[in-house]
Amino acid sequence: MKKYLFAVLIIICSALFAGCFITINNDFETHTAYFKNTSSKNIYLQYYLQDHNNLEEEYNLTYGLIIPLNTTATYAAPLNNDYLEKIIIVDSDTRKFMKKINGATYNSMLTVPEVLVENNTSGGKTTNYKYYFLITDEFLGIN
Repeated sequence: MKKYLFAVLIIICSALFAGCFITINNDFETHTAYFKNTSSKNIYLQYYLQDHNNLEEEYNLTYGLIIPLNTTATYAAPLNNDYLEKIIIVDSDTRKFMKKINGATYNSMLTVPEVLVENNTSGGKTTNYKYYFLITDEFLGIN
């Protein structure tokens, strides 16, 4: 038994000090949603989230951004967020209210993901899933 343990110890030490490095190829997945304005209007979009992580009381978090026409927002949108309460869309030029939707409607309107695979420096890969919430003239009710 002592010879067996000694042999295992010798093998482990020689593997570590002989330049034999153990590498792990990690594969990752990222899921991100974006707002994409394909309408003919510059819009201001504001969305409301409930923060249930605070133990003392619930807070409402509000985020807003301007999305010019024919542009994809560079900021990530909520993705399958059960805490998304509502989204309000306003024409940013005239400041006229255009549309209000709830979180369930938003989640159902996300596109099928665009898949992009990138190789990592460690030898693994990262698979990026990009979802889009398309804002069109038809969605906003513009004729």
